[in-house]
Amino acid sequence: MTMNEATPLPDNLADMLPVGMLANGGIAAEAMAAVANRQHDTPGWEAFHYERVSETQFDITGGVAVMAGGMKKWPGPHETVSVTEAEILEEMRRHLTSNVLPILSEKPAPHIPHLTGASKTTLLNVVFALPEDEAGRQRILKAFHLQADFFGARVQACSLVEQI
Repeated sequence: MTMNEATPLPDNLADMLPVGMLANGGIAAEAMAAVANRQHDTPGWEAFHYERVSETQFDITGGVAVMAGGMKKWPGPHETVSVTEAEILEEMRRHLTSNVLPILSEKPAPHIPHLTGASKTTLLNVVFALPEDEAGRQRILKAFHLQADFFGARVQACSLVEQI
């Protein structure tokens, strides 16, 4: 992958292996999966494999995943969508720009009325990119309801923000 000096992203995907699995494949594999999942647009369908079919095009294979023995498997029928290198690179750029926020910021903590007057409290701000499918979104939203407890940390505030 020839790297662009302005950003830590490649100019092209020429150095990628001709075939591979998308799991744990880094930002290029994540971008391939995201583009393919959007194009296929079927609830529960997930991309898992790629194959370069030309200099500028990849076939991405996926199916409906199930958990079996603690591992994700795709036992049903598989379908393939074609994505271009340009689409993958654009998704990688989008991913980079949406993740440029620092992990810990120096911004003051939001005012949360029921914490006022309490001893000094450290808050952790987390931003999730919600899944595209409605069922996935609802699982996340239910898990992070107000006052949900995660190892002693309680959810104090939540908000949905549409990214433009």
